[in-house]
Amino acid sequence: MDLYGKNAVVYGAGKSGLSAYALLKDRGANVVLYDDDPRTEFATNSVGVFDKADVIVLSPGVSGDKDFILDARLEGKTVIGELELASEVCLAEQIVVTGTNGKTTTTMLIDSIFKRAGMRSYAVGNIGTPFSAIADKLDATEIAVVEASSFQLETCTSLSPDVAVLLNISPDHLERHGSMQKYVAAKSNVFLRQSSQDIVVYNDDDDEIRALLPQMKAKKVPFSLTHPVKGGAYISSDFVLFDSRPIVHIDDIDMRGKELENVLAATCVAIEHGVSAFTVGSAVTEFSRPAYRRQLVGCKDGIRVYNDSKATNVSSCLSACESMQGAVVLILGGAKREEDLDLLISKLPSSVVAVCAAGENAADIVAAACRASKANVAEYGSIALALDAALAEARKRGAQNVLFSPAAKSFDLFDNYVERGKYFDSVAGELGVR
Repeated sequence: MDLYGKNAVVYGAGKSGLSAYALLKDRGANVVLYDDDPRTEFATNSVGVFDKADVIVLSPGVSGDKDFILDARLEGKTVIGELELASEVCLAEQIVVTGTNGKTTTTMLIDSIFKRAGMRSYAVGNIGTPFSAIADKLDATEIAVVEASSFQLETCTSLSPDVAVLLNISPDHLERHGSMQKYVAAKSNVFLRQSSQDIVVYNDDDDEIRALLPQMKAKKVPFSLTHPVKGGAYISSDFVLFDSRPIVHIDDIDMRGKELENVLAATCVAIEHGVSAFTVGSAVTEFSRPAYRRQLVGCKDGIRVYNDSKATNVSSCLSACESMQGAVVLILGGAKREEDLDLLISKLPSSVVAVCAAGENAADIVAAACRASKANVAEYGSIALALDAALAEARKRGAQNVLFSPAAKSFDLFDNYVERGKYFDSVAGELGVR
């Protein structure tokens, strides 16, 4: 993309927007930073700046359905997202990872394996460092492993990664996308423009993804937790295998249940890149899970307490519950959104012996439990009270674990899941969890 001398507007002055702004200036564009908040430093909130724009770059948190953005499209202006802008100028190989759950872990795992293999790899995107912050600094011998959210993918019209990784698709962010169909369409942008020379790694257990297979033109590399797959990764006799080659025993991995999808996907990417089975197994064995993803906080009275604040939807909570070993008292609750709480309650594994609910949707969780005749579900006025009660329930019922896995966004009380996770850790410490 030739940006020199072009008039560009970056919409959104967050981390990604600022990185896109810097990238455009470096490429010789005349750039204006726009943000709805007039208090944002260095940014304007005058929509008149879009009139003169040749290129409009949307930050991930910005929806493209504003009237002046729609008008810009009708006028033939280039409207792209920060992810696509970075992809256009990047010379490195691009591996783009998406899915409802597991994106960050899989991105970090792929990056860790490549680094173990001596490859020059960089984990960027939704994981923390915006892709546009380093996109034009990488050369063709390097690899960008990019975590991509549906917000980033929904604006993509030309994205064509060398490798697309599609982990799973379940309802999420429907308040932004408007429908499940549009959410799936956003995720599909990760592979729609690939060619037969590219690779798509996909979950062969996911019905939503399997329905998309006819649209995939790239070489298909499947993975499955439930059955052997030809030319892909799967579990058999407690081993991770790729096309019948053993990679690593699952007892040597700090992941369980559906979390193993992350390992299988990363294994597919690595083996397709010529990384040896030994190197993949070694890297996976030494991998440490990211913060607030079923992370052990400590113990009290022999009861293990886990912080899974990243579980912001039903499917991620159920995955965490299924991965636990031993009986569990579950702490649920957060912001009211369109999560299917009846589905959540109905699919909780039998290992969950009690539920303590706190947050904006706590009463809805209790109501869903009543509809399902689920006993031992109670509402508490705060996370601190819920954790104290959960520890008491665990002692009473002989449960080995307390799991904080909200199955809801954090926006009722916190800015994000990280802030919520830190708060839970502090509360646990105050209650003597060490």
